[in-house]
Amino acid sequence: MLLAATALLAAGSTAFAQNATNGNAPLISIGNNVAACQGQNQNGSYSGVTKGVVNVHYNAAQKRFQVNVSVHDALPNTTYGVDIRCWVFGPQQAIGSLTTNQQGTGTFQIDLWLEKAPEMGNFYIDIAVPAQVGGSGAYGYGDTYIAGPFNLL
Repeated sequence: MLLAATALLAAGSTAFAQNATNGNAPLISIGNNVAACQGQNQNGSYSGVTKGVVNVHYNAAQKRFQVNVSVHDALPNTTYGVDIRCWVFGPQQAIGSLTTNQQGTGTFQIDLWLEKAPEMGNFYIDIAVPAQVGGSGAYGYGDTYIAGPFNLL
């Protein structure tokens, strides 16, 4: 009886694991925002100094997409917009904001609910100082950090 229950529990755990996908990547400081969708490295990642980490999680059973961002040594007391870069099938605007403390440290977490599985290729999570008229980076955005590529297929 115990063996049968253990086998059933293991089968349930496997099914649950198949419904969830995770990814993590370092958060890279790239200076001012760039227009490029993906990085210059062979795998599409960006080059620069690591200033944090991004974790993403998709649970198909719950239709939940979760993003966690942690940054350190960014601009102190600054609000950054959090965006999903290059995601054709998801939100096409900022998904939130992150404000750093006096040491330039900040965190962000959001849950997004998707009606269908994310049929996506590679995407990136970025934080950037919001666009300003005459801003020094692409599209007027300033200081930018990018993590990825992620692929939750």
